[in-house]
Amino acid sequence: MSEDEIRGRNLIVRGDFSDGWDDVWKRVGEQGYVARFEETGIGYYVMMNQSSVIKQTFDTACLSSAQLTKAQYRLSFKYENSGDGTNSKVIIRTASGVEKEIDLSGKPPEQPQADWNYFEPYPLDVVEDDRSIDIEPHGSALGGGAGLRLTDFDVQLHLGPLVLKSVMLDERSYEP
Repeated sequence: MSEDEIRGRNLIVRGDFSDGWDDVWKRVGEQGYVARFEETGIGYYVMMNQSSVIKQTFDTACLSSAQLTKAQYRLSFKYENSGDGTNSKVIIRTASGVEKEIDLSGKPPEQPQADWNYFEPYPLDVVEDDRSIDIEPHGSALGGGAGLRLTDFDVQLHLGPLVLKSVMLDERSYEP
């Protein structure tokens, strides 16, 4: 059997901040500035500053503890922290209350300033009781044209490979 991972449906709705993005990405509080822009080669993105916060909640798959041992949720996105402002981060919060923070403040860019940084797939710790997960980007503390720019949020569920137990052919069972 193939060990290749097959890309599934993105569990984040409008992670590319396409039309209707603000129907699923909700503001948390009124602080700061959040706006959507479009850039050639990148598409739509949001720019967040003055410590603004948005959030999207997605439902997890109903998996047992045994199934979760070989399953993994992974989050990836593209970002640019213009001005290297503090407070730039993404918080991941599970329904069971576990909170993880991805700090993007003052992080030296891996790409030249003209390019966006790809945040490699980040494993999310999920337990059986976690029926939902919040993804909560926080804008930088800077103002004006500086801020955290984000796009292409993607959450994939990767399941462990299937294991063949037997093959039934002409009413005979064959072990692998």
